[in-house]
Amino acid sequence: MEKNFLYIAYSSWWLVVLFLFSGLLSYFLYTKKVVPWNKYQNIFLGSIRFFAISCVLFLFLSPTLKTFTNHIEKPVIAFALDNSLSVVKRGVDATQLGQKMDELEAGIKELGLDVKRVMLEDTTAFVGVSTSLSGLIDKTEKRVQNDHFVGMLFATDGIYTSGSSPIYANYLYPIFTLGLGDTIPPKDIGISRSLYNRVSYIGNETPVRLEITQHGYTNKTILVELMEGDKAIKSQTIQLKNAIQEVEFSVKLETEGLKHLTAKITVMPEESTAINNVSSIFMEVIDGRKSVLFVATSPHPDIKSMRTTLDETGNYETEVYIPKIHASKPTKIFDAVIFHGAFVSPLDFEVKGNPGLWYILSNESSLATVNKNLSFLRIERKSSRPDKVVGSYNKNFSKFTTEKSSLFENYPPLEVPFGVYHLSGPVEILMYQKVGSIQTEKPLMTVFDDGTQKIALTMGQNIWCWKLQEAAIHGNTNQFNLLITKTIQFLSVSNDKKQFRFEPRKTNYTNNEPVLFDVEVYNDIYERIYENEIGIEIVGQDNSIHRFDFIDSEYNPSFKSPFLTPGVYRYRASTSIGTMNFMDKGEFVIQSINPEYLTLTANHLLLKNLSKKSGGSYRHFSEAINILDDIAARAFKSKIKSEEKIIPLYQSWWWYLIVFVLFSTEWFLRKYWGGY
Repeated sequence: MEKNFLYIAYSSWWLVVLFLFSGLLSYFLYTKKVVPWNKYQNIFLGSIRFFAISCVLFLFLSPTLKTFTNHIEKPVIAFALDNSLSVVKRGVDATQLGQKMDELEAGIKELGLDVKRVMLEDTTAFVGVSTSLSGLIDKTEKRVQNDHFVGMLFATDGIYTSGSSPIYANYLYPIFTLGLGDTIPPKDIGISRSLYNRVSYIGNETPVRLEITQHGYTNKTILVELMEGDKAIKSQTIQLKNAIQEVEFSVKLETEGLKHLTAKITVMPEESTAINNVSSIFMEVIDGRKSVLFVATSPHPDIKSMRTTLDETGNYETEVYIPKIHASKPTKIFDAVIFHGAFVSPLDFEVKGNPGLWYILSNESSLATVNKNLSFLRIERKSSRPDKVVGSYNKNFSKFTTEKSSLFENYPPLEVPFGVYHLSGPVEILMYQKVGSIQTEKPLMTVFDDGTQKIALTMGQNIWCWKLQEAAIHGNTNQFNLLITKTIQFLSVSNDKKQFRFEPRKTNYTNNEPVLFDVEVYNDIYERIYENEIGIEIVGQDNSIHRFDFIDSEYNPSFKSPFLTPGVYRYRASTSIGTMNFMDKGEFVIQSINPEYLTLTANHLLLKNLSKKSGGSYRHFSEAINILDDIAARAFKSKIKSEEKIIPLYQSWWWYLIVFVLFSTEWFLRKYWGGY
């Protein structure tokens, strides 16, 4: 149904002027001449001329045509189907389910409603390896947001492995749920979780904890094995007593690199699936033993306490050099060097390489030497007497984190230079000086990092008292140990100014996501450059080779590999900058993740609650056809939608046709009746 209305942009009085002008032109044209036709023919021709001129002049008033079109919109039922793997693994045949869905869709249309089908995965196959029921509902709502959406038919088993539960959302429409799958737990044994440290150090004992779930096999005995390749490195025989129980192994790995271990449990008769009897474990084994040198003018308890902390981790090799005691200087390159009692007097020791430096001042330290050697700090001494302060942790410190940082304020005070402190450059305060209950802006401990050099600075010595006090109060020295090890970790990680970087964004990927590599290429003065031809080679643990060519650009600085099968991969990338060739390499892992096999027991209680909350209804798949009666009982109505269009008259071709017909008719009659 359409309704049309004509509007003009000016006052209606202009119509009077327009018609008067058109009438006068027509009058003078047909009353001042002798014509070969009669009076009535002359009036008829004048009328035609009047209407033709009026139509032309009418366009000068900017007329518009407003059109109203009414459309009848049928109510739309969104048909959301969960086509994940868990749906067809128990209780439902995919072909039978597909036929039933078609029957339901046809039945809904017979009720006078339209149907829009939306699936979890955009395919007709049941291949989804992860189920987000809330995500499927969101996806469905977006598909019908421009329709007369009145309700949703939701076919699922109620199992979700990602996202939030749909029961917590609010819905403005009824959800009619159709329960798929089997609500009776299957007979099954599986590894539901593998808990382990992603990073382990060479030679360290690393715990691996497996969470075993079972149903229907209580008091049965199974073998649990931890495999590296085809070799079992650990095994345990356990008796299944509970629905969930844990098995723990202790693993020591002696070689560096990414390791792929496999946890396996016995496959029992009548298991619903054996896929969850195997779990992959990917662990990065690194040589974390860094070398740390203590340089001091004399022995001190600080050195002993810090050295003990580092030695207990098993990840550091420490040495001490005191010129008055040790005849020979250390010649190796260290990862970090700690100067205790720094800047007291010139030391006959030259730092090799580019280690991180930690300066610990004492009351004898020369502030003039400090100001001369440290570009980021200047101290103006105001008194020869030191100031006694405790440490207050800076919550905005970003280089690393510590636990229970409030303990710093309970540590014994240190003696520090009393004066005004000026910091500049890329420096962060780890601890402020606190005098009594007043926290000052003066640093007690700072770190400096300009991209080429890392320096830590502690304003006073006797931090061994911190360790002693913490042990006396808490029975352990965890916070002190964390402060020392985190600082050394920060200092010992060298700044790498490579001209070519080709690195995966993370070392652990899943089999349902592509591997992304970030590409960075720099010229000799470390300016970012683009349009570099990069050769890429990815080698799997089965020695399969994948080769790619890639050209980076400012708008595409990342390389995305195709989907890869689970396993450990090595990569090598190369490019040329001028006449120089550069290469980067590394490793990453692809983990097989299929949570659909972990839970195969349908959760129809969730569906019942969802329908009750939204005002819909629940039906089991066996009575699916009855859900049509539930939808029909709601008597959803169509709605009329009016669409308004405003069209300028000069854009309407039919108006020009009217003008053409009028002038053409006048011309033809004049000729026919003998005029000119």
